[in-house]
Amino acid sequence: MNEVGGDGYVFAVASGKGGVGKSTTTANLGVALADDGFDVAVVDVDLGMANLAGLLGVNPDETLHDVLAGQASPADASYDTTGLTLVPGSTELEQFAEADAKSLHRVVEYLRDRNDVVLLDAGAGLSYDIAMAMSVADGVLLVTTAELASLTDATKTGKLVSKLEKPVVGAVFTRTGDGGFDDVEGIAAALGTTDAVTVSVPHDDAVKLAVRKSRPVVDIKPESPAARAYDRLAAQLADSVGMEPPEPEPEDGGFEWVDPDTGESEGEDGDEEVEDGPVYEISLEEMIQEAGLEDDEEATERRVKLFDRVKSKFS
Repeated sequence: MNEVGGDGYVFAVASGKGGVGKSTTTANLGVALADDGFDVAVVDVDLGMANLAGLLGVNPDETLHDVLAGQASPADASYDTTGLTLVPGSTELEQFAEADAKSLHRVVEYLRDRNDVVLLDAGAGLSYDIAMAMSVADGVLLVTTAELASLTDATKTGKLVSKLEKPVVGAVFTRTGDGGFDDVEGIAAALGTTDAVTVSVPHDDAVKLAVRKSRPVVDIKPESPAARAYDRLAAQLADSVGMEPPEPEPEDGGFEWVDPDTGESEGEDGDEEVEDGPVYEISLEEMIQEAGLEDDEEATERRVKLFDRVKSKFS
């Protein structure tokens, strides 16, 4: 449980300028967190320029716009894809006019209660819709390139985050040179994010391929430089807020001792230590008979001799 009181963490992914890779970052970060074992939901809160559905290969009927207009429930607009839950936005201009961003908090709380992480693709610029997305989030992840215009707008977005009294949990620098930190340290200092998660996503043709295929690069090209960068981002973001994925369920198929008197298996009493039940020795002859194998004396004698030879090798 986080400091806001919900079950999952909510992060707004924002940028000051369009075209810097914000939606790509949201989709790939979401899938990377899901691959790490978290229950993840991503929401396209870019009400004017929604595109997460296309990046994740979903052709929706109901969208966030329908929910905000009171025409659908959050469950109606939720789609399972690539290991996570997507609440897409609409690309129809008429639906943009009907959507009321004031209802966004109800959608977010619905998803928070059902997921470990909720990512809000908050759009670019300084609009009312974007401010609403940031206000319902626990923290904001800034996405920018190293270009002057992009950095300037990202700085303005950072100031809005500060006025809303929300922490900047990290900065993602896209389309950098080799993906190392040398080319982004100064930029992080300028944005005031040196103490937050800082990840550089290198320029990578695999990202373009993934967009054309309507699949995240971490899914279609997991060993590519960009995919590895998004994996680092997921790991560092989870670590920064103390999130740990749930323990995997044990696989079935192992041997389980069942007490023949009670019918209970070992460990059914919870954390209490259960004593080992009795061990029953069954003769080889009885086992052969129960298995329905040949039971004539000569065949049985041969099997007993073979069993004794095998047993002697391990004694």
